[in-house]
Formats: sequence, C-alpha cells, structure tokens
Amino acid sequence: MPMTAGRSAPTIARRCAAIAIAAALPLLLVQSLPKAQTGAAGTPRQDMRSETARAMSPSMAQLQTFSSFAPILEHVKPAVVTVLVTGEMLLPSELTPNPGGAARPFPEPQRVPFRSGGSGVVIDAAGGLILTNNHVVADAKAIEVSLSDGRRYEGRVVGRDPGTDVAVVSIKAPRLQEIAVGDSDLARVGDVVLAIGNPYGLEGTATLGIISATMRSSIGHEAFEDFMQIDAAINPGNSGGALVNIRGELIGINTVGSAESGKAAGIGFAIPINMARTIMRELVSKGEMRRGASGIAVSDLSRARIEQLGMRITRGVQVEAVAPRSPGAAAGIPTGAIITEFAGKPVRSTEEWETRVATSPIGSKVALRYEADGKAQRAELTIGSFQQQTKASRLGAESGALAGLGVTDIMPGDALYGSVRGIVVRDTGAGHASGLIDGDVITALDGAPVRSLAEFQRRVAGAGMQYRVTFVRGAMPAWVRVSR
Repeated sequence: MPMTAGRSAPTIARRCAAIAIAAALPLLLVQSLPKAQTGAAGTPRQDMRSETARAMSPSMAQLQTFSSFAPILEHVKPAVVTVLVTGEMLLPSELTPNPGGAARPFPEPQRVPFRSGGSGVVIDAAGGLILTNNHVVADAKAIEVSLSDGRRYEGRVVGRDPGTDVAVVSIKAPRLQEIAVGDSDLARVGDVVLAIGNPYGLEGTATLGIISATMRSSIGHEAFEDFMQIDAAINPGNSGGALVNIRGELIGINTVGSAESGKAAGIGFAIPINMARTIMRELVSKGEMRRGASGIAVSDLSRARIEQLGMRITRGVQVEAVAPRSPGAAAGIPTGAIITEFAGKPVRSTEEWETRVATSPIGSKVALRYEADGKAQRAELTIGSFQQQTKASRLGAESGALAGLGVTDIMPGDALYGSVRGIVVRDTGAGHASGLIDGDVITALDGAPVRSLAEFQRRVAGAGMQYRVTFVRGAMPAWVRVSR
C-alpha cells in the first residue's frame, strides 16, 4: 500500500541509513587518529585532544541532524489507534456431579463487567478496517476506537480468530490514514524495529529494538504460533499495535510482552504481518478463519532418525501416517518421509507444521519439500477441509470419578479446532456420573492449561486425591470437583 502525504519511503530509508552512519562516524574518527604522543615527562600532548574535538565537531552536527526516528513516526502514528472495550467476563461456577448419571442443570456463571484497552492499526482506510488482537476485543459488548487526532468512533467486530489472536474491527470515519505494509518474510534477526501502541493508556508510545528471532513457536500464548521475537518494550495496552521497520512499513502486530508471557524481561512477540493479513482476508470475506487440514500426521524428528540419515537432515518432521483420500494422500506424501519445508519456510517441529497448515486458507496450494528414500523431493499440497478422525479414549480408574469418560484431542477439521484448547468429551452414552456431557471441552486441571489428552493424563497422574477440572460448554465456563 502506498504511503500518504509527506516524505516518501525511500527518503525515510535514506535518512535512517544516515543515522547509523552518523552514529558510527565519531567512533571511527577517534579510532583513526594516531595515538597520543608524549612529551619528555611522558605526559600526553594536550593539542591532540583539541584536534580530536575539532575532528568530531562536524560529525556531531550530522548526528544531531539525523539521529531521530521522528520522520518514521510522523507517518505511522496516525494509523495506530486506541481500542477501548466495555464488556462482560464469565467466571466459572461449580457443577455438582450426580452419581445417578442424569445431567444436572448447568449453573449460571457469574458475570463481571470490565473495561479495558489495547491498540490497533488501520490497514484499509477506504474500508475502515483495523487489525488488532483477538484478546483485545474478546467478550466486548461495546467498542470505541480513538484516533491519534482525538476523534472517536464506534467500532464493530468484523471477525475474530482465537487460534492466532488476530481480530478485525471496522469503523466508519472520514480521512483515515492507513499504514504502509511490508513483507514480514524478509525480516531478519538484527533488523531495527519500532513498536508503537498505547501501553497503560499512554497513547502514541514508541519503543525501539531489534528482531531477536523469527518463527518462534511453543510459547504457549496461542494455539498457532509463528511469532517474531523482539526486544522493544511491549507492555499491557500495546497489544494490537504496530511493529514497523525503519522504512515505516508494518511487519507485525504486537501481541504479548514478557510480563504477560511469564518469560524473561525484555522479550516481546509480534504476529508476522503476512500471517495476520492472511487471517484478515478470511475474516473479512468469510467472517471466520476456516481451518484447513492435510490428513498428514507428523512427529518431531528424533535423534535416532537423524543418525540413521547420517546427519544430512537435522531438522524437519517425520510423517507417521497419511489418511486415505486426504489432501496428503492426493499429494503423494509417503509414510516415513521427512518434511523439511512448507511454502518456502523451514519446518522444524510439529507445532510449526500444524501452524503452517492451520493458517493456510482452504483450497490454497502450497509447495512442500521432503526427503524420502534418500532423495530430496517436492510436492504440491492442496489445503482441504478434511476432518481427521480419532477414536475416543476411555479414561481409566486413575482418573477417579472421571473413569469411563470418552475423550479425544481436538483434531484438524473439527469445528472446535483452533477456537479452544483442550480435550473434548465424546461418547458418554446415557450420561456420566461426573455431570460432563458430549461436547464439553476440558481446558484445565487444577488451574493448569490442558492442551492434549497426553498432557491431561500426565496431570491426573500428578494430582492429589481430589482435583479440579475446568471445562466449557458452548461459551459457558464451569468447573467440577473430582475425587479418586
């Protein structure tokens, strides 16, 4: 998207390049001077200091002229908005089990009003479309968008995707200024970035840093993660704000800082703009992000398998199974293959594979690179709406009052996939003494999140004689006390 009035992107780039040159010039000049000569008494000659000062003075003038990111911010800040939300949170209430097996009336959760705020970025001025985070507008009853010039407008949620924490809000406002959009695939570790948003309600705050890493997954913030890691300060209220490069181009949506993630201080994360725009297009055109599936079950590449391959491949995912009549079968992917690349990006873990597939629109075609029979091969995978099936597992006696409950992981193609994390209750028959019914999603055990059946079973093994299971029924949260 082109920049609006003012200096052009190349002009800004030249000015920012001059910053780096001007900042380095004084040090280079000092280093290039000859070492101080000494007099008869061994003391440094004072005239060398004055020569140093005279040599540095022109560069200091340059430094004062160019050492500012203000030209970038002049273009970017008008496109960064404040998102004010009034809403209602539902607090879980206790479900009382019924030993007879008949379902108890579902308890009405406590409703707690709240007010909160975050940031957003105008991505389409003509359509009034604003990119932000899902967690900024989740549970919103009313949204107010405040522009940098003080104007305020009612906002409407166009669509939300909890799986990637992306949301789109629209407003009807004249004279909006949209941001120039860059290519996050070109972002490199070490690139200078600016994070702009409204932390703690402090409108128009900008922080400076670098990209510390790319393609970060397994952070635990979202179901599908492909974050850019940055060291620019990200604080509460920055969520949904802009991450821009030194050309003033949007390359990410700030989503979580160290205080929120529990990681070490000085670490923040942003959703790459290429991924966010893909989600945005689906939300605008379909109203939701429809999750694709491949029908390919993968596992992390084991050390034994790496050694078997003679260390020729060190990263990738191993194909464990390919479902019949699935997109993976149509692409000809064999069991045992090592997939190393998806749409030009490396695949290093099952989390990365799942994220790549789940954030690709249904019907899109992606290039795969894989290793099979000792040869590097290519294939084209068409993302489908194929639903991967799994048989319900019966919880054993170690689960106490939950014994006999049928549960499964939430698999690709399921309507719940990506919208909630947990395990889903299936096939309870005529009723279960715990009070849980088919469709309930177990999300936590003793307050700790549950993301898979294997994780749930590990937590049950380490729980006491009584533990607490949190679940959701539709959009309603509840919890049940379980005894062994």
